Amino acid sequence: MKRDFLPLLLFLAAACTNTIPYDFGQVEPQLMVVGWLDQACPEQTLLISLSENGLVVPVEDARVVCSVNGKVVADVWHSCPDNDGQLPVVFPASLQAGDKVQLSFEANRGAFRATSALLTVPEPVTISRVDTARVTIRYTDWSDRYLQVHADIPDRKGEENWYSISLREITEGTYSFRDGGPDLVVTVDSPRYILEMDDPILLDGNGAPSNELLDYTGNGEFACFSDRQFRDATAHVRMNAFSSWNNEGVDFESLAGELAKSYGSGDLESRGPDSCTTRHWLEVRLSHCSQEAYDYLRALRTVSSSSYRPDIMEPVVIPSNMEGGVGFVSVVHTASARIELPSEILRY
Repeated sequence: MKRDFLPLLLFLAAACTNTIPYDFGQVEPQLMVVGWLDQACPEQTLLISLSENGLVVPVEDARVVCSVNGKVVADVWHSCPDNDGQLPVVFPASLQAGDKVQLSFEANRGAFRATSALLTVPEPVTISRVDTARVTIRYTDWSDRYLQVHADIPDRKGEENWYSISLREITEGTYSFRDGGPDLVVTVDSPRYILEMDDPILLDGNGAPSNELLDYTGNGEFACFSDRQFRDATAHVRMNAFSSWNNEGVDFESLAGELAKSYGSGDLESRGPDSCTTRHWLEVRLSHCSQEAYDYLRALRTVSSSSYRPDIMEPVVIPSNMEGGVGFVSVVHTASARIELPSEILRY
């Protein structure tokens, strides 16, 4: 009987084999909308395109209708036939905590339509005791310098909360010219990459458990966390910021590019730039968001991580809250704090 057992298992294994053809056919293009509405901003921006066979396809035109508490507050239409990417659509919308927001979209003369889920504007948050320090981090065979940012985050009491946090670098350049004409002012607002972030430390001196408190892997642009480990308390957050020019001063190259873009390089050369005087800040932005937005950011962090291997790991489902299309639109309540960084003067 034992001699016949192994052949029987092999027979049964072969009998259960069933090849499933990997062919899902042609997927119809869908309207794709992504973006964040921010209670702190009087104007909102959303990016609109088409999703076709895994690719982002530009739209020729787009319409956005925004309703707040059942009343239409904005109905805008943008046309851009030469658009080669996601079309930004800007519309006015003043939002208050507790407002119910609904968005509807059209593209390519109404050929594509979609509607967002009903969104609720979150309650306000605060951020305090923001400070910076330059630190050197030593690795096995090399070291690098970073701008370390500290901030205290008082949790909203009596409720579950979800947060996202980001760093922005803001530089204002005032250009003077040899012809004695008026000065020109430009501003560059760019994200700072968050290289790593420590677990928030409760202000009673105890370290918060790190079990799913913060997801450190992936792109720092999508840093997010819940209050599960410091609910109804105040947490201290420390993060290291990195930039391509290694935090060593004002990015005059980006300022010059913005100047040429805003005023035209030909006119500037004839005037003869004399100097550029800057003001320079780092802005910490803490946003109170929904659990759905938190899940969306965590998914983006995972797929953007250098350690994510889709060929051998479980697939990541990117949440969508669009009906008739794909994408994710959310609304946040943002508090910000600025830290003034050293300014510089560039003379030509």
